[in-house]
Amino acid sequence: MLPEDQVPIFKFWFDGSLQAGTHHRNELYYRALTVDVHQRSRLYHLACRLSRHRATTLVSLASDQCSLWVSLRDHAVAASLLPRSALGLSHAQR
Repeated sequence: MLPEDQVPIFKFWFDGSLQAGTHHRNELYYRALTVDVHQRSRLYHLACRLSRHRATTLVSLASDQCSLWVSLRDHAVAASLLPRSALGLSHAQR
């Protein structure tokens, strides 16, 4: 888990839309989900579920929200495990 203000965010075209991306430890990530900070435990459980399927994830935390970032290499894994209505969480704005 990283503080959001320490995550360098950039925009890029991916999977048919403009996405938020970041890099950390030589890995590129896209923002898969953003939720209210009060739902961070659900987001953390989603990150753990992805990790159990060998997906590389990153969680960032701001004062009012937290985000789940997924490695670009693991997009297919995330797409299969994170349905659009994942536990009632809001998807990141694109």
